[in-house]
Amino acid sequence: MGSNVQLKIIPIGDIKGYFWVPSYQRGYRWTSSQVEALLNDIWDSCERKEDTYCLQPIVLLEKNQGYELIDGQQRFTTILILLNYIKRRNLPINIEFNLDYATRSKTREFIENINEEEAHSNIDFFHIYEADRTIDNWLNKKFDGDFNKITYSLFTLVNFLLKSVKVIWYEIDYDEDPISLFTRLNIGKIGLTNAELIRALLLRRVPNDPDRDKKQIEMSIQWDNIEKELRSDNDELWSFISTKMPNSYPTRIEILFEMMAGLINAKRRDYDTFYWFENEIKEEGLDEVWLNIQHDFLQIKEWYSDNEFYHKIGYLISSGYKTIGDVFELARGKRKSEFRAELDGLIAESINFKMKEDETYRDLSYEGDQSKISRLLLLFNVQSILNEGAYQRFPFSKYNNSEWSIEHIHAQQSEGLKNTKLQIEWIKMHVESVRSVSQPNENQELIAKMEDIVESNIIESRNVFDSIFNEVCNVLSEDGDSEYIHTLSNMALLKKNDNAALNNSTFDVKRNKIVEMDQKGAFIPYCTKMVFLKYYTPSNDNQVHFWGKKDRDAYLAAMAKVLQPYLNIINKSL
Repeated sequence: MGSNVQLKIIPIGDIKGYFWVPSYQRGYRWTSSQVEALLNDIWDSCERKEDTYCLQPIVLLEKNQGYELIDGQQRFTTILILLNYIKRRNLPINIEFNLDYATRSKTREFIENINEEEAHSNIDFFHIYEADRTIDNWLNKKFDGDFNKITYSLFTLVNFLLKSVKVIWYEIDYDEDPISLFTRLNIGKIGLTNAELIRALLLRRVPNDPDRDKKQIEMSIQWDNIEKELRSDNDELWSFISTKMPNSYPTRIEILFEMMAGLINAKRRDYDTFYWFENEIKEEGLDEVWLNIQHDFLQIKEWYSDNEFYHKIGYLISSGYKTIGDVFELARGKRKSEFRAELDGLIAESINFKMKEDETYRDLSYEGDQSKISRLLLLFNVQSILNEGAYQRFPFSKYNNSEWSIEHIHAQQSEGLKNTKLQIEWIKMHVESVRSVSQPNENQELIAKMEDIVESNIIESRNVFDSIFNEVCNVLSEDGDSEYIHTLSNMALLKKNDNAALNNSTFDVKRNKIVEMDQKGAFIPYCTKMVFLKYYTPSNDNQVHFWGKKDRDAYLAAMAKVLQPYLNIINKSL
C-alpha cells in the first residue's frame, strides 16, 4: 500500500457522507450468529463503561460523491442496520451517513425502512431483514420482552454507539487499485493486520515536516530489515523470543509490537495492538515511537548474541514460565549485572515447586509430576550446554517446534503393550539385547521362545507375553529394584513417540535407538544423549547394557551440580 493513506480512529457518531459497496464485492451476507456476537460484544463493553470499543478497519477510497467501501462492509452495514433499528423506535438519534450496494438498487432506502414485504425480493434484502429481526430478538431475549427495560437499554446503547464505538478509518491513496486491494484482503479472509495498520500510522504524512519523505524511506528500509532478521538463522532468533509457530503471524514484526504493548499471550480483541500504538504515537510522537521499536529490537539481538542471556532467557520463554514481554519489563532501568541476577532469580522461581514437607526433587513422580519434571529436565539441558562453553547452543527452534515427552530411561512395565502386534514388536526389539548380555548357553530357552514368536508372528496369550516380558526385564536389569521406575533418576527428555513398544523398552533397546537417531542427525537433547552414552557414570562402574543404581546416582549427582546455583537461591537441594 502507498504511504499517503489517511489512518485514524473516529466515533460512529462522527461518520458523515455517502458510502457505496462496489460491484466487485458480494452483497450483505451476515448470519444471525454473527450479528448476535457483535451485539453481545458491544453491550458487554457498554456495561463495563469502557471509554472505547473499536471496530475492525474499514478500507475506503474517497471519490467526488462520497466513499467507495473496499473492505469491512459487512460489519459497517450491520452497524447502520442497528442505528436505523434504534431510530425506528423513536429514540433521539441523528444518522449522518448512508450506504448503497452497487449490485442492488435501493439498498439505502430499504435499510432506512426495513420491512417484510420487500425482504423476499432479493437475497441481500433478505439478509438485511434477518439482521434487523436478530436485533429485535436479541433485545427481547436479553431484557425479557420488557418494553421499559428495552427502551432504557437502547438509550444507554445509542449513547455508547455514537460516542464510544469507533472505527479504524483506513483511507487509501488515489493511485491504489481498489480491486486488487480488495482481492488481497479477502483471499483466505485475511484482513488488515496489526502490523500493516501500525506501518501506515508510522509512514503517514506529517504536516510541516520537510524531512518526512526521507524519514519514510529510511523507516521502510529499517522495517524490512527487522522483518528479514526475524526470518533468518533457521528461525533461531524467532524461537529465542517465542514458542509460537512462525506462521502464526502474517508478518513477524508483529510479535515485537505485541511485546511492546504488553499483549503477548494476553486475552484481547483483534486490533488491541494497533490501538495501543495509535495512543502511544499521540502521546510520544511518531519519531520517538519508531526509535523505541528499533531500540527494543536491537536489545533482543544483543541478548540473542550473548551466550548466557541467550540460554537463560530462552529457557524462561521455552518453559512457558515467562514471555519476552515479561523479560523486557524485568530489564527496564537495570544494569547488566542487576538484570543477570534478576534472571537467575526468575529461573530459580520456575523450579520452586510446591511439594509436601518431606518430599524432595528426587521424589517427583512420572505419575503426577510430569510438567515439573519436564521443566527441570529442560533447565538441566540448557544450563549444561551453557556450562560447557560457547561451542554449541541449545536449539530452541527444534525444541519449541516439536512435541516432547518425559521418557523412562529404563522401562519395566508393560501397560502400554495392549495388543499382540505391539507385544510381538517389543519381543523383536529385545532379542538382540538379550543375546548381547548372555554368556554362552545362557538364556537359550528364553531366546528360543522369543525367536519362535518373531518368526511365526503369533503369541498365544497375554500371560505368555507377560512371562517373557518379566524374564527379559530381569535379564536386562542390573538389579531387581523397581521403586525408582517413575522417579526423576529414570527420566529423560525425548521427542514424543507414539511407538508403545519402544516407549516400554529397556535401557539397552532405547540406547540402540538413540544411537541410530543420532547417526541420522535427529535432535536429541544434550543430557538425554549423555544419559544413553553413559557420560555421567564413572568408567569403572560403567556397564553399557544396563541402567543401574550407580548410573541413577551419578545422573542425579550431575543434575544437582548443574542446578545447584538456582537451588541455592530458593534454599533447596536436589
